[in-house]
Amino acid sequence: MNLDFNIAVHVLTFLSRHASERFNSNELAEKVCVNPVQLRNVMAKLVNHDYVITQKGKYGGYCINGDILDTPLSELFQLFVTKQSFGRVYTGSLESDCKISNEIRHVMSRYHQKEFNVLEAFYRSITIRDIFNEILMEDYHEKI
Repeated sequence: MNLDFNIAVHVLTFLSRHASERFNSNELAEKVCVNPVQLRNVMAKLVNHDYVITQKGKYGGYCINGDILDTPLSELFQLFVTKQSFGRVYTGSLESDCKISNEIRHVMSRYHQKEFNVLEAFYRSITIRDIFNEILMEDYHEKI
């Protein structure tokens, strides 16, 4: 999980709850408790992948694009985590005369991919509706 993934889930859950309303990036950033620049970066991807619609102008803003409640979180996980830059994650060097240093990067990258696959499979069975219902059950004991 990373912040962009969490922002995306938060925004889609919030916009689903307020499906008939539009919110500008400053309003959404305040609701999601993040910097507007962080929010706009996430919103650009959500708009490009048709989860959200944006309208420019005085009465513009972001709104949900139809019923996305049954969207599995794995779709968002792929969108926001697979392309994530991890910076330096692995140790070792191909130039080292130590066999372990030569091979550790290759071995650990395979484990890293397996870790990603496990997380993606986990999120496949969870939807925006599940997140929404869990939040509502904690506060209001109602479901959508």
